[in-house]
Amino acid sequence: MKISYKEIFVLGIRPVIYNWKFVILFWVTNAAISFVLSTPIYYLLIDNLNHSLMSDKLALGFDYTWYIQLRVLYEHNINEIPFMMYIAVLFFVVVQTFYTGGLISVFNTPKKNHIVDFFYGSVKYWYRFIKVVLISIILYSLAFWVNGLLGDLLIYIFKNSENEWAEFALRSLRYILLAFLVGIISLISDYTKVCLAVKDSSEVIKGITSAFFFLKRNFYWVFTVYIIIAIIFSIGAILYNLLGSIIPRTPYYFLVVSFFMQQLLIIFRLFIRMYFYSTEVLIYKDLSAEIVESIEH
Repeated sequence: MKISYKEIFVLGIRPVIYNWKFVILFWVTNAAISFVLSTPIYYLLIDNLNHSLMSDKLALGFDYTWYIQLRVLYEHNINEIPFMMYIAVLFFVVVQTFYTGGLISVFNTPKKNHIVDFFYGSVKYWYRFIKVVLISIILYSLAFWVNGLLGDLLIYIFKNSENEWAEFALRSLRYILLAFLVGIISLISDYTKVCLAVKDSSEVIKGITSAFFFLKRNFYWVFTVYIIIAIIFSIGAILYNLLGSIIPRTPYYFLVVSFFMQQLLIIFRLFIRMYFYSTEVLIYKDLSAEIVESIEH
């Protein structure tokens, strides 16, 4: 008998709340990476605005002329920032993959949820999960490549056409297809990691195959839970944007309120990420469990 949706969401949220201490670890890591990325830009702005009346003007609104001047004055420094971002993104992916191993390990064995157990799982599954991430990146690239080809095809088909509604409908379907493919790849990637951890297997290709057939057998069940949690996150993001648009930018102390809300959104996103993995472990263990029939004599 399959576990009900209500049980999935209730039982899935419990280990997330119980292991809230890991959110602090994730938040500190995100904050450290953000600090490293923002420091060069911060020093550029300090150097340019520290003794300038322009800082008061920028507090009230963006000045495009000042932005052009900034780009010209610090062209060499600004050109180096993208390389720092690439390195930071790479580091972020590696660290998040490392943390994912510990998180799935804790959700798989709830009684072993200490920091030591978390890092043990992180070290144990990191290499396997990195290979899954690399394969996922290739699949994401293929999805975007196919999406680009479809876009070029639509441009060719409608270049001499005035049927705007048909073009709009097909372009919308193109983006819906891209979102669907990205979602499917994400599910395969997540359930491959769960499969490798639950079965304690190091065979990544076999894990991907197992995850694919598991999703094929239980697609409606798994995808429904995935979409519902994604909707919960979307609602939170929409509420944040609505509240953010209401909060004034001046005086300066309102920036503290805006910063506080941004941190709440980040923490909420981290909880949702944990919720995804918690429900995925729960679903996989329940739906892939072998049924043992009792024999009455």
